[in-house]
Amino acid sequence: MLSLPTLAQDTLPKAKSIFWEVKGPGVKKPTYLFGTHHLHDYGFINQNKIILDKLKKADIVAGEILIEASNMMKVAMASVMPNKRLNQLMSEKDYKATDECLRKYMGTGVQLFSSFKPIAIYQMIMLKKYAKTLNMNLEKTGNSSMDEYFQRSARNLNKKLIALETVEDQIKVLYDGKPLDKQVDLLLEMVYDKDSLASQEIVKLNRMYKQQDLDGLHKLMQKTASEDELKTLLVERNKKWIPKIEELLKSGKSAFIAVGAGHLPGKSGVLHLLREKGYTISPLKIKL
Repeated sequence: MLSLPTLAQDTLPKAKSIFWEVKGPGVKKPTYLFGTHHLHDYGFINQNKIILDKLKKADIVAGEILIEASNMMKVAMASVMPNKRLNQLMSEKDYKATDECLRKYMGTGVQLFSSFKPIAIYQMIMLKKYAKTLNMNLEKTGNSSMDEYFQRSARNLNKKLIALETVEDQIKVLYDGKPLDKQVDLLLEMVYDKDSLASQEIVKLNRMYKQQDLDGLHKLMQKTASEDELKTLLVERNKKWIPKIEELLKSGKSAFIAVGAGHLPGKSGVLHLLREKGYTISPLKIKL
């Protein structure tokens, strides 16, 4: 097995890997943690035999949520404002600018999106804008992500598939975590290209991911997000996941867990939290 020596706790985040093996007392079969990145081509997975091998041998595959039709319908419904329209939340000037931005990146005007929450429109434009920045071909990937790739593979392999949180939990964070006025502010930063720095940061993030530099990823997230945002998006969710991950570790079965790479590093990251509980965390060598 291609693995690097287990590192001391204080140097653990500096290990260059997005793929980790977890062992320890009471663990009969190792569990594997894979850090995904929603805006990165996942073609490299098929070029790394060790990833496919661990995935095929795993008894259980876990993700943040289950990516399935019923859950995606819940997400779609959560992205809509039942009693508001976008033009009620912003000035005529901002509404017109939003229309122009949507025509540029989405190919259609604001009218089609008028009942969507500003954060949902922000996410749509962000994906298109960053894909252009990174020269990604979304038509080629079908807008699918690494997370969806692993879950689709699990179903094809007839693996038991579980989620670390409910889709309702994730909706609260992604769509209801900010009041509508704050969502509008965020959207307008995207519309008026005030996020140009963010576009640069996503290029840095992609580079660090390709280098498997979790420590660098963690520092970049600390630089680009507020403490409250990190607490909501990462810290609180990580803590809730640990008991569920421990259940998998002590189940007597091998699990393959794929979650966003941002959840792995830092003192509040999944790797550190598991190590604090006495588990042995070892980076596995892969090529991106």
